[in-house]
Amino acid sequence: MKNLRLIPLLLMLILTASCEKEIPLDYRTVSPIYVAEVEMTADDITARLSTTRGVEEQRPDSGFVDHAVVTVRQEGTNWTDTLENRGRGRYTLFYFAYPGKEYIVDIEIDGRHYQSSSTMHSMPQVNSFQLVWQDVLTEKMLFADLRLQDNPNENNYYFMHLYRNNVGYRWAIMDDRANPGAELQQLFSCTTKRQMDEGTDSDVLRNGDQLRMEVRAIDRRAYDYLYSLQLMDNSGTNPIANFSGGLLGYFSAFQQVTLQMPFHQDSIRTAAASGTRR
Repeated sequence: MKNLRLIPLLLMLILTASCEKEIPLDYRTVSPIYVAEVEMTADDITARLSTTRGVEEQRPDSGFVDHAVVTVRQEGTNWTDTLENRGRGRYTLFYFAYPGKEYIVDIEIDGRHYQSSSTMHSMPQVNSFQLVWQDVLTEKMLFADLRLQDNPNENNYYFMHLYRNNVGYRWAIMDDRANPGAELQQLFSCTTKRQMDEGTDSDVLRNGDQLRMEVRAIDRRAYDYLYSLQLMDNSGTNPIANFSGGLLGYFSAFQQVTLQMPFHQDSIRTAAASGTRR
């Protein structure tokens, strides 16, 4: 997930104030809102349901929703499958999905229904993934360079998530409208040579770090949701609605390629990436 670097001014003032003076906080209590993260691959579907939590709620498990009924069906059919409740807000089902087909998820909570739909796209095609140095003004910048071969004769949308040691590091979205059917490039800025030599920034890649790149072929609805999520830093609003009925979150059917690469500074341009598909 994208890193949030902004700290509210009020919080900064509290952190830097003297410990001898108590500062009262006046905040409004709002009703919890349901949140869903539903992801479908070619062979399974997983839903994670929770609620937004107030400032005063400290229990880590207070936001799970375990009393919902989650179903899925393919558009144009009457057959509905129900996801199994695994506890702690997680619902799963082994389910075969196919490219070009639209799928509809219905979530029932306390008698109220929330729906969203998503269309499965073809498997993304990765041409290359490597780390490269580029000169940017007076700095030498390290980039993760991802090249995709766009699938022809269809509108394609991609979600790319770079992990470092199994923790989200960078992410981006891309579509093929400017260059359909051609090779597409996405650059992820990682760090500068100076920062790497100094070694004082926790965001700097270090020898031995394990990098994992996940490339998903998503549909337009998921792309629009993630695009609005990118804008949150500037707009200060929630992402656009992906579910009906006021439910926050998204449903995305996708196919994914996963690439693994160990990081070593002395072989940045020659590091090989191995991949799997699902």
